[in-house]
Amino acid sequence: MIKKSIALLLSFTMVVFMLAGCGKGATTEPGNNTATEGATSGEDTNAGTSGEDVTLTVFDGQAYGLERYDELIKSFEESHQGVTVEVQHASNDMETLLKAKFNSDDVPDVFAVQTGTMAKSYYDFAYDWTNDVDVLAKFDEAAINTGKDAEGNVKSLPWTYENMGLIYNKDLFEKAGITEIPTTVSQLEEACEKLDAAGITAFALAAKETWVLGQLATHYLMDKSLDAAGTVAAINDGSLTYDTAPNYKNLFKILDLAVEYGPDKPLEIDWETSENMLANGEAAIIHMGDWCQATFDEFNPDANLGFLPCPVSENPDDTTLLSSVSWTYIVNKDSANLDLAKEYSEYILTSEEGLDWMCNTIGSVPAAAGEHQVAGQLANDASSYITAGKTNGWIHTLYPDGYGDETVGATLQGYMLGEISVEDAIAALQAGWVTP
Repeated sequence: MIKKSIALLLSFTMVVFMLAGCGKGATTEPGNNTATEGATSGEDTNAGTSGEDVTLTVFDGQAYGLERYDELIKSFEESHQGVTVEVQHASNDMETLLKAKFNSDDVPDVFAVQTGTMAKSYYDFAYDWTNDVDVLAKFDEAAINTGKDAEGNVKSLPWTYENMGLIYNKDLFEKAGITEIPTTVSQLEEACEKLDAAGITAFALAAKETWVLGQLATHYLMDKSLDAAGTVAAINDGSLTYDTAPNYKNLFKILDLAVEYGPDKPLEIDWETSENMLANGEAAIIHMGDWCQATFDEFNPDANLGFLPCPVSENPDDTTLLSSVSWTYIVNKDSANLDLAKEYSEYILTSEEGLDWMCNTIGSVPAAAGEHQVAGQLANDASSYITAGKTNGWIHTLYPDGYGDETVGATLQGYMLGEISVEDAIAALQAGWVTP
């Protein structure tokens, strides 16, 4: 999502969630900074050499599994005498709030951002893990590569693999007499017609969220022969444009379906409403990822859901399910609590407790090395596509700075409101792409 150096402008809008805090006194107040010496999470240790209490500040965009995350923090605190972990979960305007912290010299000890453009914009502030070979060995090598800078230095540690596409309610499809999931745009339209005839709301696209629209659009921009990074590189060098991207205009057909076969006011549907409607059988299709498994389970643990790879053309082979390491943890290289910050990151990402949180609460596949049994229905569903080589990477994390929300999402909202034509929307998207 975000690139370049840390901007002074604070106009970026990302995922709309409620702010939540966890750990002891989860606030944005800077803590008492006293360094610790290489303690391990399994030991009961003094917080600092001076005997003073230490507050470790953590900032992330987590919105799922927060109760279990709170337990992780308490466990870490209990094994570190005198340590308090202050966490700000800021999914609402996350990037804006993080920029504000940097601009006010209130840099967290540990902060999690999306891989790609956003993470790279913070690498100047990041601890270099390259020589921490024992730590790096705990992660999947391909996942570690997502946290490298242009020189090959490891500037961040990966969290989980996540998958996104259309997600559908299998019971509603069965009720409507749909026996095979659609693999072309015309088949998806036929499915919507059948759902509508059965009195079922076909689409509950979270069109209020510009980030959802920005992510949906990437399926139609993807050139499978180039992969995600290659597609972005081709746009940057001008060899691929929105006009020449073969499937992009089909995106607007999908938006038309979401308007015609969705709620009366589709732009009032936020992420939570969208997920709730799908889980509780009030809508058949949304666009989202397996990161929301915990929310689906909360809304309805018996919901029978599965991935529906995005139909993007009339060729079934063009369907896309997009998969990537999504979030990455960065340690502030200038943290007064550097050793503790490093240890906390390692604990969250590789400890038995952290892996249990990822696998069984979040329901996602960890980026940590090894075989993992994942409880998430959607992650397991996606694994069949991954094994078959039918997934592609993420483009939206490679978008220019602010492009997904401010340009793509806003433009597509305008189209859904009837305020802009397909041709003008495509022109606006091309003009808004700023080549680095």
